[in-house]
Formats: sequence, C-alpha cells, structure tokens
Amino acid sequence: MIKRGKRFAALLLAAVLTAASFGNSRDTVYAGGYAAASGNENVPVVGSGNGLKGQSAVPAAYMNRLSDVTAKFPGTRDQGLNNTCWAFSAIGLAEFDLIQDDKIADSHIDLSELQLAYFTCHNAEDAFGGTKGDVMSSTSSYLLTSGNLDMCSRTLLQWEGPAEEHVFPYTSAPLISTIDKKHAFDKNVAHLQNVYIINIHKNAYQVKQEIMKHGSAGIGFYLNELPDYDNSAKYKSTGEQVYTYYCPDSSAVANHAVNIVGWDDNFPASAFRFKPKGNGAWLVRNSWSDETKHDINSYFWLSYYDKSIEDAAWIFDFEPADNYDFNYQYDGGVNVGKYVQVPVAANVFKVKGASNELLRAVSISMSKDQQVPYTISVYTNLSSPSNPKSGVLSAEVSGKTVYAGTHTIKLPQAVSVPKGTYYSVVVSLGKKNAAVDIEANYTDWSNEINAQVFCGRNQSFLYANGKWQDMADISEENGGKLGNVCLKAFTDKTGTAMGQVKNIKVSQTAKNTAKLSWNKTDGAKEYEIYQAASKNGTYKKIASTKANSYKVNGTSGKTCYYRVRAYKMKGKTKVYGAFSSRAAVSGTK
Repeated sequence: MIKRGKRFAALLLAAVLTAASFGNSRDTVYAGGYAAASGNENVPVVGSGNGLKGQSAVPAAYMNRLSDVTAKFPGTRDQGLNNTCWAFSAIGLAEFDLIQDDKIADSHIDLSELQLAYFTCHNAEDAFGGTKGDVMSSTSSYLLTSGNLDMCSRTLLQWEGPAEEHVFPYTSAPLISTIDKKHAFDKNVAHLQNVYIINIHKNAYQVKQEIMKHGSAGIGFYLNELPDYDNSAKYKSTGEQVYTYYCPDSSAVANHAVNIVGWDDNFPASAFRFKPKGNGAWLVRNSWSDETKHDINSYFWLSYYDKSIEDAAWIFDFEPADNYDFNYQYDGGVNVGKYVQVPVAANVFKVKGASNELLRAVSISMSKDQQVPYTISVYTNLSSPSNPKSGVLSAEVSGKTVYAGTHTIKLPQAVSVPKGTYYSVVVSLGKKNAAVDIEANYTDWSNEINAQVFCGRNQSFLYANGKWQDMADISEENGGKLGNVCLKAFTDKTGTAMGQVKNIKVSQTAKNTAKLSWNKTDGAKEYEIYQAASKNGTYKKIASTKANSYKVNGTSGKTCYYRVRAYKMKGKTKVYGAFSSRAAVSGTK
C-alpha cells in the first residue's frame, strides 16, 4: 500500500459523508416512482451564449402543436401502475435523439423501458470485468423501485441498453422477474455517449437549444395524481384544446419524470387554474397513457414558473451501437459525484478485446462542474500499471466542456494498442476546484436503493501531494465507500496485428556508445526506438529505423533505458506491436 497523508484521507472521508447524488437534505417523495435527487438541484450555470457549436437561434415557439410532434416522434407510452416513470423518460430521450440528432430512426422506433428498468436495478458486469463489484440492488421488484435520470444515465453510459421493445416488451413485465445478464449488452441498438445537465431555471435558452438538437429534455417535478392543479384551456393561437398544469407550492418535492418536447414563450398565464406570474410554458410528454392526445396523462403544457421543477434538465446524446467496438470502463455504480477536488486523475486499462485495437475516444464525467478546460493524455505500453505515465505519450487533446455531465472526446488520431499491453487515460483540469467524478456507495432503503461500488488495485489514480495515489488505497482508507474514477475509453478492432520486438541486446561499441540489436519482426515497416531516464519512467521516441539495430550514446555518468517496437501500415494508420523488454545502457564519466 502507498502511504498517504492523513489530511488527504480525512478530506475524502468528509466528502463521502456529505456528497451523495441522491439527497438526504429533504424528504424524498416516490409515489410516482421518482427518487428526487439533491444532485438535481443547484445545477451549475453556464454563461449566456455558450450553447454547443452549430446550433440555431431559439424561436419564441417550437413544436407547440401536438400534430407537429406526432408527425415526427413516437406516441406516448403507458407505465401502468409501476414506478417506472424514470425509465420511460430516459427511453423517450433515446428515441427522440435517434430521430432528431442521429437521423437513424423515425416515429416507429420503440425501445424497451423494461430492459432499462431491470438493468438499472440489477447492473451487470461488463465483458472485460471492469465493473466487477459495482452492485445495485433493491428490496422490491425493479418495477416498483424508485429511480431517476441520473441513475439511468449511469446504466446507459455503461452500454447496458437500450434494446428494442419487441425483445423485452413492457407488456411482459408481470411475467419477467429476472433477465439474463448477457442481455444487458448484447441487444443494444444505440450507445449513450454524452449527458448534459443544464439548469432549466437559469439556462432555459440552452435547454431549448439542446431540445432543438436532440429532440427532448428530461426533468423531474411534482405532479399531483389528482386533478387539483389540472385545467383544460383553449389555446387560441393553435386552435387546439389542451391541458395545462402549474404547481404553485415551492415546498412540493419532485415525484415524477417526464420529457419536454416543445415550448411557447407566449402561452398565456390565464390558461392555468392557478395563475403563474408570467406567460410561457413547456409542452410535456407524459407516460400515463398510450393514447397520444392533449391530456394530463399524455401531452400537456407545464408553466415555466412551476415551483416544483428541479434545476436539472437532462439531455442524452446517443450514437448508433456500431460506433465503437469496445468500452473500457470501471465505473459501474449508479451514484457518482465530486468527492475531492483533485484536478489530475487517471485510469489504467489492459487491452483485452482484440489482437490489436485503435483507441479513438475517451469519456470524462464531471456532473458538478461546467465550462472546464481539460487536457487528455494517452500513454501506451506502460512499463508499470501502477504508474499511469510509465509509457509512451501517444496522444493528447485539449478543450473545454460546456455543461456539467459526461463528455465523449475524440482523439485527434487513433492510437494503436496491442492486446495484453497497458495504456492510461490521464485527465488534467484547468479550473479551480473542478474534479472528475468518482463512484461512491449509497444506501437509501426508503427508496429501495442499495448501491455498492468496488475499486481494484492499479485501475484508478489521483495525483496529489506530488505522486500518484491508487484509488484502491484511498477507498480502503475511507471504509470502502469509494470506487473508481469515471473515465472511459473507446476502441475499435484493427483487423490485423503486429508482432512484438524480441531478443533485444546491448553491445558496447565505444567508451560512451552502444549498439542495440533485436530479432527481425515479420511484416515490420519500421522500428521505433524509445528512451527513458528511469526504468518505469515516460519513454520518448528518439529515432526510427528500417534496420534491426541502432547505435545510441550513453548519457555521461547516467544509465538510460531503451525499448523498441515495430509497426506496419493499415491504410494511413500505424498498427503497433508490443514493446520489447527494456535494455539499459550505462554511460561513463
């Protein structure tokens, strides 16, 4: 175990006890199956005009006629008497995004709420064993377990769904108590890659931008199942008979999840039973009926000034399921947050999927921070999995996030990683107090939630006090309450492989020079020579050669370490083999 300062451990422990995603600060209402979350309040605010690139200006009204919505998007679905509104909202986000943003679906798309609800409550270990020990369990049926969009996002980011409805039909819910774990992953039609958490009260403009791009936004709010606040009204500018809803009670706790699909800034305040302080309303898609019409159970108008709407508007950005072949990850928990303000974090992964893979993108989760400058560095062929920088710096990309949430960032060039080797993803943040999310345990039996996490050694690291600190040690010091850092890596198969350079030798040729030689590697176009100042240090490329030997100069009075690898070309991409063993060259004074 690496020794750690008590001050660092104490800081983490304090954070664990006070910073859970599911809030304890107020009573949680779950009559509708929605677990209100403290993480959905006090959502970070972005500055004006900071929507994502390529988005259009926001009109005063958008999708404000039901006929416009139903012409493009699926009708409403009925959750029945189950507490699954959160799964219906999440699947609605998926369906609308795949139509609006990805343009790979139409109004006939129908994805499975049942599969998502089940695996959110019974998460499965991923194919590479990275999420081993991360367990979500419930004291009741998954159909009666309370949930929210935060939990759904963590499940979907693991690529556990979504699947098509006909594979896991909701009508079969009374008959399905268990689903084989393999079906968490093997029936996917899309992968969730980005999650944006936007403050709907202070960044309504940005919420509208994202709805225009992705089709809908998910929210939590208080919806009385009795018609205390319902009222039919004639919305004269559209000629449609509509239902309206406004909760005037600021103490009401969110108990239901729905989707916002449109808006009208001029929707009259007089249309509501209890008049809000101004005009304007969201067009909301509910999940209490499979008969799509203007009805509190299907589509209704929700006042901008409703006092129960949580801060968080959730945007889910999906890609087709063939976007990447493999998802390297350790964060299988449903409860994540910023538990300590350490700006540098890393995950180390071992290549397991194919004989050679191309690392194309990485994912960062920062659910509590927005507008964060970042630098992502990828180190390959690590000589020590306990040191994330003990390899070759093979790629680096910098940028700045916009919203709080999870962000998939593509590398400027794909990085070749041979099977059996280790690579790392190192993230450095450039904003004070910002931090990458970390998993944590959470138990709330009032909502039937018991989430436990696990962190293995040489998986996740924080850089603090001038050295890398293994999250396994940090978790142990904090009673096992913490798990892994929320960083993922996405790779593709290359369809080919390059052999490892073998039998490297050193022969002295002069007082301060030496010759490296090695066996020829079949198919090699060239060999690259790398040097480091220490055995497990960062190796930097110093030369390329077509020959199977190279002359090096020893550093005066010091020992340098060398490794060699071969590559061949596949199109314009270099496919690398594993590094040779290390060779030491001693300098002379």
